[in-house]
Amino acid sequence: ELMQEVDAFCKRNPNCSSLLTKIKTDAQLLQRAINYLEAVGDVMHACDEWLLIDPIGWFSAFLAHFIKDDLAVSTIQVDSTSLRRQRGTVNLKDIVQALKHEYKSPQQHITQIMSLLCGLELCVPLKTNEQYTSSLENSTSVSYIFPCLLPPLMSQSEIMSCGLMRSEHFSDASAVRGHRFREKSGFIPPGLFVGILARMYQQLEYNIMQPARMWRDHAVLVLNNKKTRVILRCNLDNAIIDIIACASENEQLFVGAAKGQASIVIWIVHLIKMFLRSYSQLNFEESWLCPNPWCHGIDNDNNTPSEYRGSDFLLSSTMRCQKSHDCNVEGCWRFLGTGHKLEPMKVQKGQMNVCKGCNNQPVFTLREKVD
Repeated sequence: ELMQEVDAFCKRNPNCSSLLTKIKTDAQLLQRAINYLEAVGDVMHACDEWLLIDPIGWFSAFLAHFIKDDLAVSTIQVDSTSLRRQRGTVNLKDIVQALKHEYKSPQQHITQIMSLLCGLELCVPLKTNEQYTSSLENSTSVSYIFPCLLPPLMSQSEIMSCGLMRSEHFSDASAVRGHRFREKSGFIPPGLFVGILARMYQQLEYNIMQPARMWRDHAVLVLNNKKTRVILRCNLDNAIIDIIACASENEQLFVGAAKGQASIVIWIVHLIKMFLRSYSQLNFEESWLCPNPWCHGIDNDNNTPSEYRGSDFLLSSTMRCQKSHDCNVEGCWRFLGTGHKLEPMKVQKGQMNVCKGCNNQPVFTLREKVD
């Protein structure tokens, strides 16, 4: 399509198109021009066949159809009440109906644009079953989740109201493990955590994550036949991302099989680290959190992790990952393989060995080592 536009311009303006004519006949020159424009931010490769011109302006213009300052959807929904009830979910047919006047072939073009947005992890298709991706291109019934439109968690009671933290499968949270990422400069981009949610929702097995269990700054993952809960939460003010796993027994915190068997916390941390590779300018320090349920606000009256009141046990890597790694190829999203072993961590030397919250010496291992 780009070359067709170049041809058309050359025909319309034969006296002022010598450079474009040269670009047209020299593929390497065209690629160098694209590389330069991409380096200065005027274009962006969206996928193998898409070259997005003025990406910032285009994203702003397109997403403005969905988002206003008051979080109301302008052309798709009328008020923020409907948006909150839908939890950031918009149906494709509503998008086509609202934007059909802007495209020559609305169904085809808008479907392609939504695929582009999904590739950039700005939104994800709503899963209805294991085969949710089949016939996606031809379906008008598909809906998309925009994680940036999810409501924030207003109180811990919202998590409790989901019925997740106390059920026939999950009676108590006696076994707890936690991991913390803290950005050293004190800044996390607002889109970082919702990007993590988008990737995890899209890649993890069906039903581990559900929109009803997702907020803009929290998410609850359900694993191991509903016996294990993982809380993901982000505090932008303190530049912190926490991963808290809880179950009735230590054994229920394990996932995977054979070489891939490990704590669910270790696996989720690995998946988040792979995501954070795209944010190389950010500098995160990592720490383990005290495994005492009390330090996480868990007691007989409250089964849900709340504000953490224990110590952070700073970590250092015992081995830096030097090789390239693709979680899709290696099976990490199914907790297979050895991706979780790429960067093993240990508590830094000189760290306190007693938690200031509970005055106990934490035991981070889930199983006793057998010599």
